[in-house]
Amino acid sequence: MIRLTINNQPVEVPEGVNLLTAIEKCGLRVPTLCYHKALTPYGACRLCVVEIHAPGRAPTIVASCSYPALDGLSVYTDTERVRRARKITAELLLARCPDSEVIRRIAAEYGVSEPRIKKKYDDCIYCGLCVRMCQERMGRSAIGFTGRGPRKKLEPPFGKHNPMCWTCGACDFICPVGKKVSSQTSLNVPIPILNPYNMGLNERPAVSIYYPQAIPNKPAIDPQACVRLKYNACGICDAVCEAKAIRYDQKDETIQLNVGAVILAPGYDLFEPKANNDFGYGRYPNVITSLQFERILSPSGPYEGKVLRPSDLRPPKRIAFIQCVGSRDYERDYCSAVCCMYATKEAIIAKEHAGEDLQCDIFFMDIRAFGKGFETYYERAKQLGVNYIRCRVPKVEEVPETKNLRITYLTDDDRKVSQEYDLVVLSVGIQPPKSVRQIAETFGVRLNPFGFCETSVFHPVETGREGIYVAGPFTEPKDIPETVSQASAAAARVMALLGQARGSLTAPTV
Repeated sequence: MIRLTINNQPVEVPEGVNLLTAIEKCGLRVPTLCYHKALTPYGACRLCVVEIHAPGRAPTIVASCSYPALDGLSVYTDTERVRRARKITAELLLARCPDSEVIRRIAAEYGVSEPRIKKKYDDCIYCGLCVRMCQERMGRSAIGFTGRGPRKKLEPPFGKHNPMCWTCGACDFICPVGKKVSSQTSLNVPIPILNPYNMGLNERPAVSIYYPQAIPNKPAIDPQACVRLKYNACGICDAVCEAKAIRYDQKDETIQLNVGAVILAPGYDLFEPKANNDFGYGRYPNVITSLQFERILSPSGPYEGKVLRPSDLRPPKRIAFIQCVGSRDYERDYCSAVCCMYATKEAIIAKEHAGEDLQCDIFFMDIRAFGKGFETYYERAKQLGVNYIRCRVPKVEEVPETKNLRITYLTDDDRKVSQEYDLVVLSVGIQPPKSVRQIAETFGVRLNPFGFCETSVFHPVETGREGIYVAGPFTEPKDIPETVSQASAAAARVMALLGQARGSLTAPTV
């Protein structure tokens, strides 16, 4: 172990670590723009300078990221000499990149609001992070530095787009000032990893906790997006994980269980509006599904509960809900049972979040408010200012200049009305899961013409095969209370079936 003092505090660190790591171990903060734990130290930005006192040597200023921790060394992170050096560096960086928020924040920390030298308005501070990332971690060397002094440039070899570039976006990710480096190296554009939990409304990294209730509640690697698993490169997560918890060799396992009964509860899929439909979903950014709007309203959603529209992140003034999308039509001649009430709920919550001035119009054919307290909730929504308009919306058109949506429809008295909305929410219906055919073949159960599991009217949890029961919207569209009730009934049938065998499969204790 190496013994040294940092700001007069004794510290022990493993041999081979740099001063910056030792300083961070003490809980102290030193600004840096060119250092990353997974890359070779470069010492380019000079913001991480500290003052060191070594036996028999005069005090000097060094870059803490590239200077090793040595026995007997005294390190000072906030002396007048250090602050003066960092202030000069911050002023030079501000002159080079005056539009960078990161640079402005660091400069302000050291009392620099405006540089005394001419601004260059560059978008690169030549920290070398992108170059080292591409060379050391990706193994591509698709970009580097050319020239020296004032002629120094960051560019791919020969100044041309490099076919060696994967367009992985690692250079963009690691750039401290937000420069889009990949646009210099490749003609392609990095494809963001859309967050499925937020219905594609925002992005997520290749390593993330998939959703807040995930079990176990730990980060996981997306194998379809991981450069290490696909190309045996990168590996940054392993380099920075202090717990050494990364296991690249983990595989999915198939576990076989011996059971006496099965309850089929695969749930349902939401109807996915096609990109060429009359409502413009997939073509118009401000036409979204009800589940996407649900995530917008959520405090853990992409906009932290703020009601914003995707195209420009502005608060909408008028929202239209279109009912029965994927239900009660020629292809799906059934009611999805839940759409009317969840649209009503979303309209009420939207008005609570955005204020009473928000106009919410629900275009419906019939209101299905048949559950306990549903009719009262529906009447309350009308009192709160939610408008219900009975009609079948034929199509939605976008206004190119504003990205608003125009809906033209006929009223009950055959008047043609055209209204403009900031946001359109499609109340999509419920349909059987994609795996329903495979499930039916595996367990030998029958499906009705709509693709749901066929059951008896008087025995709604039985499939006709002994020991195989169903629960939830696998039998037909239904809401959560009805699903819970049916799940309890299915569990009761299983307990009755297996009651006599209770305890027969227990293993003897040793």
